[in-house]
Amino acid sequence: MIRREDKEGWFLINQHDHAVLSGQIMNFWGNDAFEPPDPRDEVLFAITEHDNGWREWDSSPRVNTQTRFPMNFMEMDFPDQEIIWKRSYERYSSDHPYASALIALHFRVFNQKIIDKNEGNSEPGSLNLEMNRFIASSLNLECSNSDLPPLPRKAKIDLRLVQVGDIISLALCHGWHTTEIDSVPLNYDGTAFKLKLISSDGKNYNINPFPFSQDILRFQIIGKKANQKRFNSDKELRQILNESNVEALELSIKSE
Repeated sequence: MIRREDKEGWFLINQHDHAVLSGQIMNFWGNDAFEPPDPRDEVLFAITEHDNGWREWDSSPRVNTQTRFPMNFMEMDFPDQEIIWKRSYERYSSDHPYASALIALHFRVFNQKIIDKNEGNSEPGSLNLEMNRFIASSLNLECSNSDLPPLPRKAKIDLRLVQVGDIISLALCHGWHTTEIDSVPLNYDGTAFKLKLISSDGKNYNINPFPFSQDILRFQIIGKKANQKRFNSDKELRQILNESNVEALELSIKSE
């Protein structure tokens, strides 16, 4: 669940809907300066489906007991996060092994501090080991011990494209006014740039340098409004969301 602050309360966006938006954004990635994803379909599938494991969780959202805000994805207990991450990279692993490996890598890199912090409470078949074996198998890499072997440069760049799409979508969904993204791939030769997103209203963004194939991109993200900040229980939050209509937030990205 993504919390976007609203005047009366929150505009709440499901995690998977944010991922779908990231896929829609990255569908336009590539122009005379920026090389498009390759293999396009698999990389875009990974970007679009990187949060598919959250569908079940977001259908029954919870409240953060300390703040009494709707619980967002950074406030989860590790056992719940572990289930969601594994579901995200395993769900389509038979039909999309490369995309699934990118999804697993995305969680492994993005959440490495959380994983390491909780490894002491894990059984010998830890999440680190499981993810390393899954990634190595999906990428046809030799994994003779618990460590992940070096990744091919192409996989590293495709992973970075997944991360870039994720960050751009998060910026739009949260309404961040300034976001800088380092190490953005220009091509598959290893050249990279820093991207900067700026918005005065949290809805319409300028990005520089401009990596997309069209001069202006327009999107919608759906969510539900909760016209209060704090909730006394999960039941209260779910009831209010069940009674709320789905609304669409209009967003855009263009060059400076």
